[in-house]
Amino acid sequence: MADLIYAEAELFVVCLLLGAVLALVYDGVRIFRMLIPHKEIVVDIEDLAFWMFTAWMVFRTLFYYNRGALRGYAFLGMFLGVLIYMLTISRILMFLADKIVPCWKKGVGLVVRPIVSMKRSVIKTLKKALAEVKMAVKSR
Repeated sequence: MADLIYAEAELFVVCLLLGAVLALVYDGVRIFRMLIPHKEIVVDIEDLAFWMFTAWMVFRTLFYYNRGALRGYAFLGMFLGVLIYMLTISRILMFLADKIVPCWKKGVGLVVRPIVSMKRSVIKTLKKALAEVKMAVKSR
């Protein structure tokens, strides 16, 4: 009997951690979306991929720890893991992301803008040279 209770307690704790980890993964997706704006269809595809990953992880965890049996306390553990994470770590992480991401974008922009500008001027110069070559070939 004690082994059964230990196994159930272990599953509950694992599900708490799983819920927190899955919420952390979703925060990663949210930060990625902050860094690179997406069209609605891409967001939908990302969400679908996340939920497929979530379903796979839940199935894998329940199968490994509980031979696939669905137990209410396991789902309660996952829910509480997500809730605790969202009320604590997620708030801090997303607050920091809101501050860091715009600075990061600005810094990247300072590096990328001159490169893009040089690329444009090189392309413009090459187009002029190509046009001159075409004119020279036509005039022969």
